[in-house]
Amino acid sequence: MSGRSGAAGLLCLAFGSASLAAQGSPTVLEWGAHATFSAVGNNVSALVVGPRGAIRTIGSTRVAVSLGMGLRGDSLTGRGEAALEYLLAPRAVGRLGVYMGGGLTGILGAGRGGYLLVYLGIERSPGRVRGWAVEAGLGDGFRLRAAYHWRRFPLGWRAEK
Repeated sequence: MSGRSGAAGLLCLAFGSASLAAQGSPTVLEWGAHATFSAVGNNVSALVVGPRGAIRTIGSTRVAVSLGMGLRGDSLTGRGEAALEYLLAPRAVGRLGVYMGGGLTGILGAGRGGYLLVYLGIERSPGRVRGWAVEAGLGDGFRLRAAYHWRRFPLGWRAEK
């Protein structure tokens, strides 16, 4: 996939999925920060940090978009991701929630291109207003992410213990 078609696909997935997720049901808004490490063959690795935002339906679906800047080897790189995630326990409080996701990632600068993305994650208390998350998966090689999220819930939201 070329860099331009990867970026176009990333934008289409982000905007199309966000508008679908926002239709018809109250949503949970999430924002936060992340650090993403990726390792590709030949001892090439990258670390980017940046903001993350997501729209989550009252159900188990979340559309997430993240941006990051950092280093790949000793060169500057930028990374953007748009993904659709499915949470197994979206209202969990005081315990871990498991989720899986997939989407597209686009990379600028060193290692540029577009890649498919698939991962599995755990997050602390997805039914509370804040918590951490850790993901592992594939997308431009092996990918590991740590993030911290803040959430705004709609009126009438009830978490589950």
